[in-house]
Amino acid sequence: MNKARFIAELRRTLGRMPEKERTEVLYDYEEHFRMGAADGRTEEQIAASLGNPRALGASYAIDTLLEMPKEGGAVRAASVVRAVFASVSLTFFNAIFVLGPFLGLVVLMIAMWAVAPALALSGVALFFAPIAGAILPAWISTGGLSTAFLMFAGIGLAGLGMLAGIGMWQLSRLFVKMIAAYVRFNARVVARRK
Repeated sequence: MNKARFIAELRRTLGRMPEKERTEVLYDYEEHFRMGAADGRTEEQIAASLGNPRALGASYAIDTLLEMPKEGGAVRAASVVRAVFASVSLTFFNAIFVLGPFLGLVVLMIAMWAVAPALALSGVALFFAPIAGAILPAWISTGGLSTAFLMFAGIGLAGLGMLAGIGMWQLSRLFVKMIAAYVRFNARVVARRK
């Protein structure tokens, strides 16, 4: 592969990157070709030593997706998901051994997010059950449990739901960071291998 073809493929793969970053990346690779030519190497030798331009471009595109911060400086979950799917497109191995567990973990996180507010709402309902049972005795039964027990159990359950929500917030942030780190690592490994 000669310089023109290498740069053209790299440019095409970098298509979605911001113009400034794309220009910098292309300039760096053109500089590699200039320096290699100054050392007496052919364009084909230089291109072979640099690697696959599509894999390199995909690696840069993934890094760009993962480095798009929101206001607080954290990586957005949507960017991480797009980066995961971009990473999966790099190799068949990822499609089999990474995508399945990733989707399984996402479903688990969604389920755990559903449990936290359900616990809190159950606690609120349990707290108000004795009051509602006194107002509507034909429809709501407390099962013979004492009012104090139901109210304290409701407070405890609502508190547990709030703690679960806080824990899920922290766990979700950690999950997004870990996935972003894996995708960066994977893109670099695939770029070197190809």
